[in-house]
Amino acid sequence: MTAPTENALLDANGLLVEPGAEQDDRVLQTQIVRLITGSGISNIVGFAMAIIWVGLIWKDLPHEVLGVWLGTMAMLFLYRSVAHYFKLYSSESNLSINKFIVRRWYLISVFLTGAGWGITSILMFPYNELHQIVLAFILVGVSATGVAYSSVAWVYYGYVGCVLLPLMIRLFYMGGEIYYALSAMTGFFLGVMVMAVYRMYKSSIAELELSYKNETLIDDIMNASVNLENLNDDLKNEIQHGKQIEVELKEAKDKAEKMSQAKGEFLANMSHEIRTPMNGVIGTLQLLEDTKLDATQKEFVETAHKSADALLAILNDILDISKIEAGKLSFENIVFDFEQIVKDIVVLHSLKSEQQGVLLVQEIDESLPASLMGDPTRIRQVIVNLVSNALKFTRQGEVKVSVDVVSSGSDNVTLKITVSDTGIGIPKAALETLFNAFTQADGSTTRKYGGTGLGLAIVSQLVDMMGGTLGVESVEGEGSAFWFTASFDRTDQVAEVIEQSVEESVPLQLNAKVLLVEDNPINQMVAKKMLQKVGLKAVLANHGVEALKLLGEQSFDLVLMDCQMPEMDGFDATREIRKLDIRTLDGEPLPVIAMTANVMSGDRERCLDVGMDDYIGKPVRRDHLDAVLRKWLA
Repeated sequence: MTAPTENALLDANGLLVEPGAEQDDRVLQTQIVRLITGSGISNIVGFAMAIIWVGLIWKDLPHEVLGVWLGTMAMLFLYRSVAHYFKLYSSESNLSINKFIVRRWYLISVFLTGAGWGITSILMFPYNELHQIVLAFILVGVSATGVAYSSVAWVYYGYVGCVLLPLMIRLFYMGGEIYYALSAMTGFFLGVMVMAVYRMYKSSIAELELSYKNETLIDDIMNASVNLENLNDDLKNEIQHGKQIEVELKEAKDKAEKMSQAKGEFLANMSHEIRTPMNGVIGTLQLLEDTKLDATQKEFVETAHKSADALLAILNDILDISKIEAGKLSFENIVFDFEQIVKDIVVLHSLKSEQQGVLLVQEIDESLPASLMGDPTRIRQVIVNLVSNALKFTRQGEVKVSVDVVSSGSDNVTLKITVSDTGIGIPKAALETLFNAFTQADGSTTRKYGGTGLGLAIVSQLVDMMGGTLGVESVEGEGSAFWFTASFDRTDQVAEVIEQSVEESVPLQLNAKVLLVEDNPINQMVAKKMLQKVGLKAVLANHGVEALKLLGEQSFDLVLMDCQMPEMDGFDATREIRKLDIRTLDGEPLPVIAMTANVMSGDRERCLDVGMDDYIGKPVRRDHLDAVLRKWLA
């Protein structure tokens, strides 16, 4: 067999075909290259989870078994990392390596990695319930990060199937209501992932096919322009040909917009499906923290809680990026106290800075107006990101938050906010790409300090949307100073100061009857336990129809309503409650509070529009739940 040429292709079965073969082969190769190019972070996260898992059960299984398993996963990770970062799969590589063999083995390594994770549910499944939760959490996380392989659908199906099917079977085999529910949830999650990826894959294939077809059309245009001088008689045909191209380009644009819409729907579904089991995980951990635990158990619970919070933060960052890209991130324009925001942020991070031995200080210009108009939530998000970033890379010295008035007029004021530190600094070569998504100054910082590289990208885009400028000054080894400017309107109004009353500082205890409308058994258990802890009697309804029946038979003081449920969802149920004018025993309109995993842009407004009184996003934080209950029942 002769050696393949540089332009040779791989078909779906991995066989070599020469140029001139079907366009499907070209599309497949492009999809494979996209898969490899976009899977760098996924590979790192997957291997990090493998290390965490081995460390967690190191004492429970023979070290030889764990060593072989982790070594195999490390070899597969190393191969993919080398192929990815040295671009061995790309025609741009100067090395004399067969790119198609590299690509083929890359796909094989993905399948083997999925099989490796599948083994954990067969041979390494723990008997400790906490470890089982952690393993399920890790496998769901590994499956979620595997979306990076969705460019080639059958690769993703094989990968996620290898990871989740053994877990689903193992949970079902163990038996019991909880495990049957977990098995069903895993299967449902698998099905949702597969369907969502299938839709994305089909849209991507259509886009590529149309793209290559457009390349041919563009070539035709170029050839026609060269021959126009000698082909005046064909001018009419060429104009018609141009109109045809315009129509096809419009169709391409429409398909691209549909693909963007599919991406938004996929993110919304992903957010909901991940937050639903995370509500069970975080809620159960909150309940577990209130039980009597020894020191080791308490440490395990705190570790699991921190891991869950970290994953939730990553999910929120990704959703923020998607909202910004889709142009769906809105800004408020309300009265706020800038100095109070800075003080709150310093207090919030003071404990962490003390634990690290770092001094956290603030320096505020005395000419700063007491009240300004703008979006305090987004301002706080920007400064918190910068302060958190500074503390993460500073081990001694200080972190300073400075607010300076750059210019001041009768109607507006321009501020410069600087967050400086004495940390590790940033290499000069890395400054140009520092504000790109999923980027850190050095790959080693991700392993040492953690993080996704999304924080500064979000900061950059938020500052840009506020009409400001973001910059950084840094000397490697000496520290960094991130700064941004923003303009705000002056106002004579006084910013509202929210103070915690004495009543809110004591443990919440209420005496009321609550209707809990929730279809997920685990979330039912978690919410019921949380309500019982504050003295509330909770009655369960599995969907809207059952809720309306109970409301017709009994009186309640408040309804906690999920939104996505079978038979009748929370939106239709709330409309019926308002239509029937159901009231409490005191004659007041019955409060209906949304408690849902729908947290995308516009979901809160949609809940309020149908007649709900308040909104709680999942995963449910007990302090947030207590605050809402106190507001409507105290």
